[in-house]
Amino acid sequence: MEREQFESEKALYKQQKVSMVLIGLLAVMLLLLLRRQHISKQLKEQLSQLRVDYYTHPRSGLRNLRMLNARLANSLQQSSANFEQWHLGEIINEPLSDRLRFALFEATFLKRIYLEQGYKQGLDAEKAFGSYLKEQVLEPARIYHFSDAMFLYIEPNARLSCDPKQLADSLQQLVDNYTLKNNLNNAIQVGMAEYPFLPRAYTAINDQELIDILLMAVNAGLNMNDTDPGSHWVHLCAIDAAPAASFVCGDIRRSCIEGIDKGLVKVRSSSKAEIIWNNDHSTDTKVS
Repeated sequence: MEREQFESEKALYKQQKVSMVLIGLLAVMLLLLLRRQHISKQLKEQLSQLRVDYYTHPRSGLRNLRMLNARLANSLQQSSANFEQWHLGEIINEPLSDRLRFALFEATFLKRIYLEQGYKQGLDAEKAFGSYLKEQVLEPARIYHFSDAMFLYIEPNARLSCDPKQLADSLQQLVDNYTLKNNLNNAIQVGMAEYPFLPRAYTAINDQELIDILLMAVNAGLNMNDTDPGSHWVHLCAIDAAPAASFVCGDIRRSCIEGIDKGLVKVRSSSKAEIIWNNDHSTDTKVS
């Protein structure tokens, strides 16, 4: 009995040692897991902050040009793929809701605040306007701070009407709701286009060329503002029969001006006055 008791106590002692070792290992593993979780949380927070710093405009808080460059190409490719599937008969209904509408507009009052009231007041106004736009523009629409006082608005073609005046009026109303209550100049210059820009060609116009088309339209609005102060909009749209070969020369502005001359690109604007298109590689062209 004494021998059995000794053997039992010896086995119990070994079992206790094993249990203590296991408990110690579990405690170490738990500490390592907690530390790993803490480090992972810190890294995620740092990554989130880096994304905010990298993809957010430092003055307005809106998505910046880096975010635009990162996402716009993918959006255009997806839109082009859907249209190509419809054209080839792989899907039945034309995906009108997948066509993207672009509007690049310049808020003139931001520049005037910087010039007339000073840098600090301009920063405050830009931040407040960015916060306002972030609250008002909801998904699936998106808005980017393109540069200085210029903003790029993108939405799916979900409106019942494709009339560019409807989009320009909605942007004007968006700016009016902010400027009127702050006693600011509400004039904006808007350039508009759709993508695919060429209805029968899906890859002839890339994202940077589309932005260049919008910049050209905004510049036309600014030129109209010289003789007719106020808000103006210009909309460029290629006709259904426009061939893709007309837009692959490497200079999209020259291609658009030549397309306007040939009737391949339709121009609509808020003014009945003639538009003078200026391009270094071509002569001035007047379009109604």
